[in-house]
Amino acid sequence: MKIALTTLAALKHTCVRFVVDNLVLLLMLLAYACAHPEQQVTVPPQSLAATPSEPAPPLVTQSIEVAMVSPPSPTSAPNRHRVNEADNADSLSAITPMTSTTTATPSAAVSSELPEYLRNCFYAEEELCLNWRRHNASGDDSQISDRADILLDTGAENITADNMTAYSGQNGSLSQVHGQQSPGERDSNSCQCREHPTHANSWYCCNITHISMVSSCSNISKWTNLHVRNLTVQAMNLSNPIYRSLQSLAVTDGNIMQLTNAFPRHSKLKCLNISNNNISEIASRAVKDVPHLEFLGISNNLLSRVPNRNQNKNIALDISGNMRLLCEPLSEIIYIDSFNIVNPEHSFCLYNATHKWFNSTDLVSVKQLESIKKCGTKCPSIPNYGNCSCNIYSIMIIQGDQSRTVCNVDCSNLGLVELPSQLPDNTFTLNISNNKISSLGDHFHTNPTYYNIVKLVADNNHISSIYEFEGTKFIEQFQRLYMRNNSLSKIPEYFLNNALMDTGIGRRIYLAENRLQCDCNSAKTLQNWLKERSTDIPDYMDIRCRNLPQSVIELQETKLCQSPPDWTDYIYYLIAAEIILLLALITKVSYDYWVFKTAGYLPWPASKMPKLPCDWLCES
Repeated sequence: MKIALTTLAALKHTCVRFVVDNLVLLLMLLAYACAHPEQQVTVPPQSLAATPSEPAPPLVTQSIEVAMVSPPSPTSAPNRHRVNEADNADSLSAITPMTSTTTATPSAAVSSELPEYLRNCFYAEEELCLNWRRHNASGDDSQISDRADILLDTGAENITADNMTAYSGQNGSLSQVHGQQSPGERDSNSCQCREHPTHANSWYCCNITHISMVSSCSNISKWTNLHVRNLTVQAMNLSNPIYRSLQSLAVTDGNIMQLTNAFPRHSKLKCLNISNNNISEIASRAVKDVPHLEFLGISNNLLSRVPNRNQNKNIALDISGNMRLLCEPLSEIIYIDSFNIVNPEHSFCLYNATHKWFNSTDLVSVKQLESIKKCGTKCPSIPNYGNCSCNIYSIMIIQGDQSRTVCNVDCSNLGLVELPSQLPDNTFTLNISNNKISSLGDHFHTNPTYYNIVKLVADNNHISSIYEFEGTKFIEQFQRLYMRNNSLSKIPEYFLNNALMDTGIGRRIYLAENRLQCDCNSAKTLQNWLKERSTDIPDYMDIRCRNLPQSVIELQETKLCQSPPDWTDYIYYLIAAEIILLLALITKVSYDYWVFKTAGYLPWPASKMPKLPCDWLCES
């Protein structure tokens, strides 16, 4: 009985395993058929032959896994399979499918998303170099590769790790089929370039140690595009004829010390990218005679200068990642409009220690150097009056890579009657002295080009008020304000006092030769305020009064604060006279009463008065 129960349990376990294995197989085959409807999938015969009474073959699971490997498409044949590099190089424990993940080149479908200056650039996918041996396979290696492909494509269900190990033992390590060929094993006098599989007349070369690996190729004159990855040479000669017919040349991710000579005259190059090569020097005339050049990429090198400009202007230039560029020569290039720098937010330059602009060792953003050009090209031109002059006064280093160009705008001696309507970006200093301006208007409130001004020179004008500064950014951030010899009648000490509270900034206001309307308040309040702010207003002693022949600081409160005489000054005299008359009347009445009591006769005024009816009644 016990033996029967054991047998039944074993049969039950075998049946469950059979059902589960076949369900998994069918589900995976169904999924594969849905994903590849154009290919016919066959079920391994040994799987279908299994019966519930027989245990399933031990290789069923492996057969299913290998059978589900999708056969590569013809276009990705060079990248079909990659050996698992984690295992020993002389054995193969697993083969995994390799799906191409390369990005499209500029001329592919994404070309519409690229900037205009990159439309003519060609770049080979990095995977083409990673699988270089597959592209360069020949002889026995090619047979080994084909044999491995046949096994994977036709007999995948029978391949096991042991079979592949045995096969590699007979024909050499399969890891060599997919591995890269080291540069030392390659012939420097043979062509080491291949045509791109999808782009006509476009070639790529990988791991080049001598330029003859490129020049020995045939039909070079028909090449249109060339991309060389990992070129390791001391110097690259740009005058080599192999570059004559190219429209796009990319030499990237290598190790090149310098570029010598220049491209052949009337070169057809439209795109030149020599990024990420540790280049420290490029011949000054390297691209001088390349009339059609649209893009020059020299990023991530060790350059200190940019080569001279091409015959064309506005060439797109990428200099990002060059941390040794000098600002002075670079600013000259920007100013004459030779190049249009792309990626400026990652482009910086070093100051020249002897240059007058710089007083810091920090890197200066190329974005700020571009504002030098704006300072010159956006300088105000005022009809009927003339042109202002603009120049770079200095470059202020603020924080890290944050730097600001200080533009100095000089509109003096032009006879202006109002402020310029527009100023260059980052205008920090504005000189409008020796004009006929009577009002500041609302420029400091509403005009953004006035928001960065920290120094205003407005001497010798007819400005009558500085109340227009109240509530502006200028009054919050200014460093110098020159308003000498204007027509100011009052000084608004209440908001100037708030502006001068921060003594650490060192702000200065110059108001000499302004003639104020002086009064008692000037002597009481303004005079004391000027004395308290003598450091902030250095020329306070030269502020004069227009209605008095003296300066504000000389005013005397006792003289200015006296009121003029009026009728109220005489009321005291009137009251005193009334009091005196009242006292006299009281004295006279008292005397007359005393005489009447003692002598019996009335005073003279009373005796001369006519008798009244009441007097007759009294006598009777």
